[in-house]
Amino acid sequence: EDYLELQSKGDVVRAELVNGNQYKITDIIGAANDLGVENLAAAGMIAGETAKAYNSIVTMSMVSARAIGIGAYLVRLGQRVVQVDNSSIILTGAAALNKLLGREVYTCNTQ
Repeated sequence: EDYLELQSKGDVVRAELVNGNQYKITDIIGAANDLGVENLAAAGMIAGETAKAYNSIVTMSMVSARAIGIGAYLVRLGQRVVQVDNSSIILTGAAALNKLLGREVYTCNTQ
């Protein structure tokens, strides 16, 4: 039932038929672009390829908007970063930094 329901919602679902009457779900790839497993897997692949290439070729990243979290770490893996005016590379948020420092130093994430 779960397999058929997911298929009807437009998600791409891979399943194996087991015991002749049951589906074992092996993969779910959402129809919408969200912050799901697929994006994290792609980020991991980019990180691995960048790390392998680091000593062989020049590795560069360009930040034209906001790079947050895993995206910010990916940017830093390269040898050079080109950062456009009014773009941000945010490894962590203002609240986390203030908590670490024990006082209010940062008022927003773009400082």
